Amino acid sequence: MNEERQLLVGIDLGRTISQISCFDNKIYEPVPVGRMHGTEREYEIPVAFAINKKTNEWLWGTDALEAGEDFIHLDNILERIASVDKFEIAGYTFHSKEVLKRFFLKELSLLKEYYPNDTIKKLVISIDDRDVAITGIIKDACEELGIMADRLVVQNHKQSYMYYAVSQPKELWINNVGMFEYNTGGLSYSQISIDRKNVPYIVGVEKKDLSDIMPYELLVESDDIRIKYAFNTVANTVLHKQMVTTIYVTGSGFEGRWASEALKELCVGRRVFRGQNLFTKGACYAAREFAGNGKLEGFIFLDEDMITSDILIRTYHNAEFCEVALAKAGSRWKEIDSSIDVIPDDEEEIQIITRNVLLHEAKAHILSLSGFTGRENKMTRFTVRLRFASKDTCIVTLKDNGFGEFCPSSNRIWERYIDISDEG
Repeated sequence: MNEERQLLVGIDLGRTISQISCFDNKIYEPVPVGRMHGTEREYEIPVAFAINKKTNEWLWGTDALEAGEDFIHLDNILERIASVDKFEIAGYTFHSKEVLKRFFLKELSLLKEYYPNDTIKKLVISIDDRDVAITGIIKDACEELGIMADRLVVQNHKQSYMYYAVSQPKELWINNVGMFEYNTGGLSYSQISIDRKNVPYIVGVEKKDLSDIMPYELLVESDDIRIKYAFNTVANTVLHKQMVTTIYVTGSGFEGRWASEALKELCVGRRVFRGQNLFTKGACYAAREFAGNGKLEGFIFLDEDMITSDILIRTYHNAEFCEVALAKAGSRWKEIDSSIDVIPDDEEEIQIITRNVLLHEAKAHILSLSGFTGRENKMTRFTVRLRFASKDTCIVTLKDNGFGEFCPSSNRIWERYIDISDEG
């Protein structure tokens, strides 16, 4: 019963707008979570605060945008907190982490109206790019709200897009899938390709920045005819000779009248979907997978943040030799930190296996135990720890833990760097 009552939540934290969704186990789909603004429910929540100078009352969302001159207006929050720990507005000092924590508290509190007795099992927050500074502040803010690292994942829009696309019916991703995103940062195009020659399927994505051709300012500087022409020209160029049969368009830039006419031309020979909740839903689908409740085990997602190899240790367990995974292809290299305890049995080495899922090649890396000699057999317990220094370089650490009172630890630590960039 407890398992069914734990929430899988996806948040899209955009530059100006945030959205939150929660996985509904009855319909097996993400559903939007909104806040009441007047008599209507608001799902696209402005990332903004307004603080009353007299009462210190904090308004958020559209209420903040509509507040008058008696309020200190706090907008462009992500840009402000990305570079500094604290900043000043109108003589008032704000701490970046506290501002973000307050926004998350407001947003996550909306869940109580929908699911008053449930707790969060997994939260995935999707941002435009996984900027190190922003990611760190997000994790710190969530930790202070009680959402620790084991329940939180921060991923970029490309990753949320991949989870969203392959969670749709198969006929929508049987060929390549494209997405146009048009927001305050300008126009971009991302294309998903799926290698279906082997199982699991390899899902990759390539993003093109088109903001120099279609900046957001074009919506103000040009009329609908010119904007439509510019977009169709760009779209035809990037889609030329590409087998793309499904296209998603998202972002506030596509809300104008010109977009409806432009997308009609894009629909010729393709299925086109326009909406603003793709990233929050993609984050929600990802939360389902990370919680172990998903149906995408037949896919491996790869982008520049993810490793392309399975990392395994060969060991003897339950009367047979086996390979235990320390890291899986498709994992984010910065978040990998796994370990296993081993007790050698007349062995002088440990084998680490790296198996590249793209090249379908494996390589064994031998870690010598010669520096830990001098003890009776089965009287030494080692901790083998795996981390990554970069996407292509893993760090294997071997630590001598001794064997209880019979054999104290020497506290010796042995470390080796393994390059997995050009295996085979």
